[in-house]
Amino acid sequence: MGGMANIDLGAGKEVRITHTPDLALKFEPEDLSGLVKWVVGLINSKQDIPGFKSQSVNKIIVGDEEPEYIEVDQSNSSYRYGNYLVKIRKKLDLTNRSIRVLSTLAKARFENTPEYFGHVELEVFGKSVEFITVYEFIEDSTDGWTWAPQKLVSNDLYWINQLGQICAEMHRDLKSIAIDENINYLEVSEKLINDLAYDYKKPDNYDFQGYPDPDEVFGLWQEISSKYFGKLKQKKDILSFSNKNNQMTHGDFHVGQILKVKENYIIIDFDGSPVLQAETKNGGAPIESDVAHFLTSISLAARVGERINKLEYGQLNDVVKSAQDSFLMSYQNQAQALGLIPLDLALVEYLSLRQYLFEIIYAQKYLPRWIYAPVISLQQELG
Repeated sequence: MGGMANIDLGAGKEVRITHTPDLALKFEPEDLSGLVKWVVGLINSKQDIPGFKSQSVNKIIVGDEEPEYIEVDQSNSSYRYGNYLVKIRKKLDLTNRSIRVLSTLAKARFENTPEYFGHVELEVFGKSVEFITVYEFIEDSTDGWTWAPQKLVSNDLYWINQLGQICAEMHRDLKSIAIDENINYLEVSEKLINDLAYDYKKPDNYDFQGYPDPDEVFGLWQEISSKYFGKLKQKKDILSFSNKNNQMTHGDFHVGQILKVKENYIIIDFDGSPVLQAETKNGGAPIESDVAHFLTSISLAARVGERINKLEYGQLNDVVKSAQDSFLMSYQNQAQALGLIPLDLALVEYLSLRQYLFEIIYAQKYLPRWIYAPVISLQQELG
């Protein structure tokens, strides 16, 4: 671990920033509130200081409020500061993917992301890297893993058409972002299959209350895995994939990345998939990857709804199919109106099925109790 920079917070208080070899940042917890105030002042000044660069879009106006820590964000240290959300990165991303996407969408006047006010970059390895970013705070919003299961349980699918249109508009606006055209998305992302653990031990001292037993679910996965990989190969064998239509995409587009605010929907978190390799962040992907991920997440949201409401697993299968069909139709109609290239439906089918595997890998690595959603969804899909 080495030193990177020092920040003078005033009143004799100084923050020393260090990082691990994988660029995870290290702070003292008591320093974070001061960092929030410091970054707002630096962005508003529209000035750079040694070791840091600031970008300002609109002035940030705060009163006597104190920054309030938000516990639900696991990938960043997030604070509410007045009417703003301040995100402090826990780990640097040398590709600056998220801020490239958000600034591009802001310039395109894409309406379905939180308003972006500015950010500060940290100089590391001779490069300026996104460090702290300020957005509007979305009041009274509901997380997608809350609202989507509820709507599926009540067979309310009106939202699907709206999200299909929003997704197509997002893809239109992201086309202008430069990508590394030498990266083969399918080849790189397929390497992830090697990360699948074929043995599994339930973690000790982990709260599984209200969830199916992960050991039993993993046993089910072992029962159906050979049939799954056979079907996955069948779908891959009919593909004629090319990188020529790749572009910047959301990269992790599922219902959990969509906040519901009254009757509107806000897309968040453009960092890319937490399980895909880092090199995919510089490269593009087919738009089918976002579409496929969202279709799979509808099925996963149904499993959440069935679990919470104590319904038999699979009871919402017909609703899932209707929702998936409606999303595809809405997306394709809007994409045609916007002049986008038509979807390769064979690629959508393959990537949708493959996403279940990525969800299982995610559960094994980060969230063991989640494994029930992709495995039981696969069980339903494979019959």
